Amino acid sequence: MTTNTDSMEFVELNDDESNEELDAVFRRRGTTVRAIAAGAAALMLLTILVVLPTLGFTYPHSRVVVAELVGLSDKVLATFGITPVLIAVAALTVVALMRKLHYGIGAVIALTIGASLSTAAVRTWADGWVPASALPNGYVTACAALMCAATLVAANRHLPIVWGLGTVAVLAVGAAAVISGAATIIGVATTLLIVAGWWAAASAVMLYSPVAAQREARNPLDTAAMAVQRRLR
Repeated sequence: MTTNTDSMEFVELNDDESNEELDAVFRRRGTTVRAIAAGAAALMLLTILVVLPTLGFTYPHSRVVVAELVGLSDKVLATFGITPVLIAVAALTVVALMRKLHYGIGAVIALTIGASLSTAAVRTWADGWVPASALPNGYVTACAALMCAATLVAANRHLPIVWGLGTVAVLAVGAAAVISGAATIIGVATTLLIVAGWWAAASAVMLYSPVAAQREARNPLDTAAMAVQRRLR
């Protein structure tokens, strides 16, 4: 009986060590993928704001597309002002606490604040180098960053709703910025690249959150290698 018990404990220890090794491999691969994504976003941003202008490519200046919709567009943009954004960040932080996603608190704050500060920094750095219309827009940044932050802390069953409503919100705010002349499509693109880079970094942090890592492991869009690893567990 003692021998059998010892054998069972030995097998359990081996299984735990194997799971830990697979988790470490999963995290390393996930971090690598996200680092590549963040790097690609930064490279594309530099291409748009530095390389293409250096080669003589010019961007159109912003203009009002539909004068009748300017008032409505301004109201849509104002929805993502400083106060509403801070309230939304606080709400997402509470969600992370309720779901015991302690890594999620830092990820939400880093993503939203980091993307906003990066937007301001890029606008200051590239001012005069390219038209303001091609620079990232703060309102679009706030909207996209909040949507991405919500996907990090939302439960699996709520993700389709978050993705759906978030996508609609980003499209609406981006369209409002273009219609009102606050930005052009290029400006919206540079904004989304900044948010994408921070999203990749924040989601890499979430790989170390047990709950989030389990959800990531169940993602049907992950690589075949990760799927094989899960079957071996």
